Amino acid sequence: MWLVVDSCINTASKRPVSLEYLESIGVDPSSVQLVVATHWHDDHVRGMAAQLKAFSKARFCSSSALTNKEFLASVVAYEQRHNIAGGSGASELTEVLEVLRSRSGKSSPIKAFPGRQLMTLAGTPQLPERVVRTLSPSDKQLDLFLLQIAALLPAPLQTRTRVPDQSPNNLSIAMHVAIGDQAILLGADLEEHGDAELGWAAIVLTPERPTQKAQIFKVPHHGSQNGHSDGVWQQMLVKDALSIVTPWNRNNGLPQKEDVTRICGLTNAAFCTSSTSASGKRHRPYSVEKQIKETVGNIRSTQQRTGWVRLRNGGVRNPTTWSLELSSEACSLKDWRAA
Repeated sequence: MWLVVDSCINTASKRPVSLEYLESIGVDPSSVQLVVATHWHDDHVRGMAAQLKAFSKARFCSSSALTNKEFLASVVAYEQRHNIAGGSGASELTEVLEVLRSRSGKSSPIKAFPGRQLMTLAGTPQLPERVVRTLSPSDKQLDLFLLQIAALLPAPLQTRTRVPDQSPNNLSIAMHVAIGDQAILLGADLEEHGDAELGWAAIVLTPERPTQKAQIFKVPHHGSQNGHSDGVWQQMLVKDALSIVTPWNRNNGLPQKEDVTRICGLTNAAFCTSSTSASGKRHRPYSVEKQIKETVGNIRSTQQRTGWVRLRNGGVRNPTTWSLELSSEACSLKDWRAA
């Protein structure tokens, strides 16, 4: 069973990373059965339509809001009116719907909600039972997201630059993947608000959530404090769960040093897909900036290569053991450093 969660682009080849990876290990893209878009931020959906086109037999899952035609049409029209080239993910998701409409058979998106079983594969002598569940968004999260969007759409005579990423993130899909006695918790960018109806609290406190603790944890929201929940670490993860952080290299960058200290204090097995942060804006003298604009136009920092952390299960003979591989760009989180 192949499941692909979210999408990003290889900055060198401009192709979806997931597609390149599967090709590199000899997997037929048509064997992917499910693709999930956890939320609409560009760093999570860029290239989604291209990869879904390649995964020709895969079902597509997202929050119900993200495939609402009226919502997408409004946001895309808003961006076109202001000459915005993408940025919100709405244009990408519109292309996803076009890909789905071109297919015959089951092409409607699957809507995520707490406790929904996206896929259940019965156990065999060779493989244990596999169950994929969504854990969010809650009803209150969805309502708040729609209110946020309504407030951001253009009013008469009002000028905006783009529909920005929403904060707090009220739509992200967290997932629980059970493989026999092993489990994986995928945190996406879900945040914590201290509200029993929102974020991680809504998951931890609900009696319907899976009780099986996870051995692997994709740490939410790039390891930031607002994605942290004590309840998750205490009730949903085994001790020293293999935890993976994906950094965010814009603005002030994530994780921060205090985030690294916090996560490493909770597990002895934390890793990061990049060894350094490329965050931070370089401030040059005005005369230098002026000369750059008059000659080359602008200068952008060189993009780091896409790093990865790969975990593989020992299979039937050793199902409780996971092998760990790091690309040359990845590192143990305790060795991560800001640029």
